[in-house]
Amino acid sequence: MNANVGEVIRSMIPSAWKPTAARVKPFKLAHIGRLDNFRQTGSSMDITVGRVEHCCVICGVWMFRLVALLVVFCRSVCVCGVVYLEDLMTSGPYFSPAGRPISRQDTERERVKNVLQESFQRALGVKSCADLCDITRRLKQLYFDALNIPGGIERYLAALRFALELTCGKSNEKEGRINCLKMSAHVALALSQEGMHEPLQLLVDFCVDMNDLCITVTRSYVCALAGLLLNLNKLISNRLREQNPRKTDYSPLSKELSKTLFAILSKRLLDVNFLVRSEALKAVATLQDEQSKVDSYQTNSPKLLISHLNDVSCECRIVTLKKLLLSSKEEVDLVVNMALSDSEERVRRAATVRIIKDVDLKALSIKQRMDLVQGLMNMNARGQNHTVILNDLLREWLKTACGIEALPDSGEELCSFYCIATSHLLRFLEPLTQEKVSHDLMVHSLQYCREKMGFGSIEVQDFVKALNRHVEDISLHRHNCNKLIEEGWTALEQANAVFYWRCLLDFCKSKCMTDADWSECHYRLLPTMRTFCELIQNYMAIVLSSDETEALFALKNFTVMQLLKIISLFDQGDSRTWQTSCENVLSNMQLRLTEALVNELVQQMYTHLWPLPEQNDEALSNLCDLTSSIVHKALFPNATMMAANQTIAIARNETAAEFENGEIDDDAIYRCIMIVSAMLKTNRYRRMNALLHGVLENIIEGSVVAADINCRILAFEAMGILAMYDRRVAFEKTILIKETLKIDQRLRPTMLNILCNMVLLHGYPMVSRWFGAGLDTTTPNDELLHVFAEYIDSMDPDTTFAACECLCKMFLKEANVAWIGVLSRLLLKAFDPATNNIPKLKACLVTFIPVFAEWSREHQMLLVEAFPGTFDTLRSDEQFVGSLSRINVAAVGSCFVHATSSQLLKGADKQKGSVHPFLCQKILAALSDDPEDDYAPVYCKMLSDIDANDWTDITQINALITDTDDVIDLYSDTEETRGYIRSLGSFSKKLRKRIASLEALISTRKHGDSESVDEHDDDDDDESEILKISKLVLRESNKANGCKPKANKQSKRKMCTDSKPKNSAKPRFTKSKTVPRDMKALLQEDIDQNRNDQFSSDNDVVFKNEPKLIAVTPVTPGIQRQRPVLARTVKTAQKFLKDEDSSDEEK
Repeated sequence: MNANVGEVIRSMIPSAWKPTAARVKPFKLAHIGRLDNFRQTGSSMDITVGRVEHCCVICGVWMFRLVALLVVFCRSVCVCGVVYLEDLMTSGPYFSPAGRPISRQDTERERVKNVLQESFQRALGVKSCADLCDITRRLKQLYFDALNIPGGIERYLAALRFALELTCGKSNEKEGRINCLKMSAHVALALSQEGMHEPLQLLVDFCVDMNDLCITVTRSYVCALAGLLLNLNKLISNRLREQNPRKTDYSPLSKELSKTLFAILSKRLLDVNFLVRSEALKAVATLQDEQSKVDSYQTNSPKLLISHLNDVSCECRIVTLKKLLLSSKEEVDLVVNMALSDSEERVRRAATVRIIKDVDLKALSIKQRMDLVQGLMNMNARGQNHTVILNDLLREWLKTACGIEALPDSGEELCSFYCIATSHLLRFLEPLTQEKVSHDLMVHSLQYCREKMGFGSIEVQDFVKALNRHVEDISLHRHNCNKLIEEGWTALEQANAVFYWRCLLDFCKSKCMTDADWSECHYRLLPTMRTFCELIQNYMAIVLSSDETEALFALKNFTVMQLLKIISLFDQGDSRTWQTSCENVLSNMQLRLTEALVNELVQQMYTHLWPLPEQNDEALSNLCDLTSSIVHKALFPNATMMAANQTIAIARNETAAEFENGEIDDDAIYRCIMIVSAMLKTNRYRRMNALLHGVLENIIEGSVVAADINCRILAFEAMGILAMYDRRVAFEKTILIKETLKIDQRLRPTMLNILCNMVLLHGYPMVSRWFGAGLDTTTPNDELLHVFAEYIDSMDPDTTFAACECLCKMFLKEANVAWIGVLSRLLLKAFDPATNNIPKLKACLVTFIPVFAEWSREHQMLLVEAFPGTFDTLRSDEQFVGSLSRINVAAVGSCFVHATSSQLLKGADKQKGSVHPFLCQKILAALSDDPEDDYAPVYCKMLSDIDANDWTDITQINALITDTDDVIDLYSDTEETRGYIRSLGSFSKKLRKRIASLEALISTRKHGDSESVDEHDDDDDDESEILKISKLVLRESNKANGCKPKANKQSKRKMCTDSKPKNSAKPRFTKSKTVPRDMKALLQEDIDQNRNDQFSSDNDVVFKNEPKLIAVTPVTPGIQRQRPVLARTVKTAQKFLKDEDSSDEEK
């Protein structure tokens, strides 16, 4: 048909218009194609009517009709409406599938397009790097082929742009699409090296055009492409620099283009979508090396990465953790900090894994190592599987500890390695200050080595035999335990040897499945009881009798403690030897025994010598004789026999004239009170008897006036324990405690704890009368409460903590309306930024608030009553100087709302109804009294946060509606008060909806419908109110500047969801019966992050001045609590009261 185009057209032209042959011949269609009468698009010419006018000028008027008919005909014949130029030029043998004739040049251009498309399709599904390189070389060669084709380069670039747009348009097959981008970047940079910059310029232009596109996936791929170009350019430059050091310009990518690409990445690092930010982070991370610092556009790439360790998205933080080079100490410290304190478990695990893989054990400080291990143990305590990560840590750390880079190949060498690896690892730990963590890691390491040696499925004794065959220098067992004394080891080596010995014994005890297996391990590792007692005596006589520095003495004392803990693994066949050995140690005044050592020794004596309650009197008698012998030796150093009637007598005996002028040295008094204190802290004595009265009169009261402060503290602690058992003792000693509280500020924490324990056991009214010396008065005396309140803001952290903790316990035991002012001060103390400097105090108050609120409805009513006083205190500059401006008042208001929610109540308290209506009355009263109050926005926010869906008293609701409308009338419609009016109006509307709902429900009930009054189950909610309170208080611990926190990424990431408006019209509720316990696990996790140095390292010292009987608020991580600690304290107190009442009835 195309061959007869001329004939068809000639038949359509009128005869009058037909030109002669001489005139038509010069104007063939081929000649027309050479004119600028057509618009070229790709390799085709699109003939348009707009270009016909130029033809008319050349050919005359008759040509207008001819060309117009030609256009109509061609558009009717061509399938796509496009006529190729060569189709008009020739009638050659090449035809398209639609029947169009195609020229040879157009065929080559089509081949360029098809090969390029095929390359992208193959790269999309390629799996190996070699195949991708082949495709890249083919695509590069295609560009050279296109150079020889007219219009080929234009077709190549157009097809490349179109392929890139298709590649970056979808999110599926991400790996294949990244391969396409890699291929394009490789080809563009390779061609740029040879002077052909068009593909590279096209890629950069593509990044510039698409980086602001609203499609997320496209922005992500743009970041990936920009990173590929910069990274490949860096690699090429480095390689060329190595090949030709004399050359100055190595980069195929110009500085202008590099800056453009880096600017795109910098901009996308702040993208609103975390997927885009993560791709930008990956791209920037590839620029981290020493050479990249030379380039100005890459100088800040590590800083950009480090800043995203605080990204609001955990995915971005994980990407940053994985991409940091960790080439500097600063970066290592930051990653370690993320592993310890990040709020997301995934981030902490990723940071820990990165440290294990890429940070050498020796590059970490002792504290960092121990904190990392502690973090892994905390994962286990929260019920998460940490075994895989811990095994990875041991695999790397054991190799480093033994000084090898790879594991041995031979089986014998590998077995030898695992036999000594655990003992070598101990040298990189710190059991002296982190005993439990080190112990747990050592036990796990022994199990890891046992499994790697192939002994995991057989008895433990075979593993012990292998260890003894490959005995290490510090390994102790049955036959070489005297090495501890004879080998001349340093104090550190002795401590490590005994600690490793104890860990190995504990491992065998826990892993042995049969008694026979344990007996065999016991025989191979432990000597006889007599030999072991002699070892302890000899060691203590050598090391504890000499004057050493504090550090060396601490190590030696630790060694003795470990030896004493091994005693529990012996049988009781030779108890007499053990008793004699312990008495010799305790009575030897040449030994420098610490309080902890004496406590451990006495505890072991009670456990193994007098384990039964019936043996309490025997134990007490023996220890009294022991103290008497100490006193006798102090009075008569040269005597060989103790005089008569000297049992438990420290004070001068009036029956013996020779004792009248005798004086006992302070060391003997201190040793005696340490023994008595350790005895009472065993919690084995709950009734006073003659011997205990003698101990009180002769030892405790004599130690109260000692010169040594530590001796006085122990004496008062012992007195406080006895005062809890006997009311007469409590009454007699209250005045002494009161006077000591005023005189000696170093004893104040101890005195406050004693008074608190007495209140918990005997009741506040009784102790208050004793404290006020008003036995005849019937009205309670608040002097005792004011004493505790006085020390809430003490300058001494220990005193402040003791006062606040005691008040928390007292509020849980018996809450009184008269104590509302003190309750307000405790709430404000929890939100005071200065409290963050005392982690244990912050932990106590954060735990107390939700526990107190959920305790009973009466407690919530106390919080309601404390609301006005709390805000009055905030308003008073004189009472809260320096803290008023830093407390977040809005957070305090939200705390009141959530703490008084009925969602916290259970059982009968829940049936009594919510206390929120009473809180609303007080809020509206405050607004009515002073509509221009500075805290009016806080009050309005509190009203908007209150949920009225569980209110049932229509009369009360109507009264609140009236009060709300009255308050609204007080405000004029100004821009400042418009928000108040809107919040109050919303609250009023909420109340009216509730009344309508109740009236409709009452109406249906009259017709026999038994629907519930409540619109939803109040026990269920998307987020527990307890969790909201706890998050609210914990959030303030991260704000150093008070009520106006900085709007940085870190604060946003840690911000709780309380600020989000709650849709009360369509609430969603889910079953969650165990939310309070989960909340406490969350609290303990966040508290652990803030403790770090101060709290975890001083875990035992913190409660030095508190009797063992009363539990403390911050607990050791890893121990799951069944009830809140403060609640357990009250339960214990009630139990003691019951026991005492029953004993009084028996009498």
